[in-house]
Amino acid sequence: MSARSTLDLSGWPAFDAGALPKPQRDAFLRRRTAIELYACGETVSTIEARTGLHRRQLYRLLDRCQAPHDDGRPFGWRAVVPYAHVSNYERTAGTSRSAVPTSSNGSRGGAAGAFAQLLRAYPTLARWIEHSVQAKRVTIRQTGTGDGLGLRLGGLKALHADFLRQCRSLGLGPTDYPLNTEQLGIRSLAATVRAQALRSFGRGACLAGATHLKGLPFKSDSPTATQYLDVVEFDGHRLDLRLKIVVRDPLGFEQAFEIEC
Repeated sequence: MSARSTLDLSGWPAFDAGALPKPQRDAFLRRRTAIELYACGETVSTIEARTGLHRRQLYRLLDRCQAPHDDGRPFGWRAVVPYAHVSNYERTAGTSRSAVPTSSNGSRGGAAGAFAQLLRAYPTLARWIEHSVQAKRVTIRQTGTGDGLGLRLGGLKALHADFLRQCRSLGLGPTDYPLNTEQLGIRSLAATVRAQALRSFGRGACLAGATHLKGLPFKSDSPTATQYLDVVEFDGHRLDLRLKIVVRDPLGFEQAFEIEC
């Protein structure tokens, strides 16, 4: 049995392309069309001609879409989103000063993945960051940007200074990452803290200033929320509401469902 005949798009988690900026949305739709044509039995040459997608890129996308996600399902259409990461970056180079290359203007770069490598080498640092977030040493504030809404961390400067003291207490010196970089790892620390803060709805809400949370009823078969609006709760009182949900299936046909509350 060929891989094409076993390709089942119906089990792939959906993705709302309308949430993407136009350039990324166009790329997403072109990739999705190529995969749908492949699943329908079109020849690869025809797919290349209709979508402009090279066959090597098509096969790579198919592998990415069928890769397992942390939620137990395949990545599905989530892997088709431009710049989406299916697997975490694993740094292979060291983090000493000689391993962080210097550019022509004298600044240092090439330290991608160095922070994750640092936390793997020193688990106590990872635990310290987690405990700092749990202790509400940082706050989250939503801000407006030119590209939409963004998040700003409060208390990061003080946390970063304490983070550097933790690094030095572990024996890290001026030739070790992050002490051998111009910004001393503050941007990587901010990204890690932000991810920790938003790991759960309750933690993110508390850091944003919420004083009361109403949790969802726990069910063992409740879906796992991995993206914004994956799981929502409607709590209405004396509210008459009619909803119409339109879902487009892999073949392009629309299925409509009406709900009255």
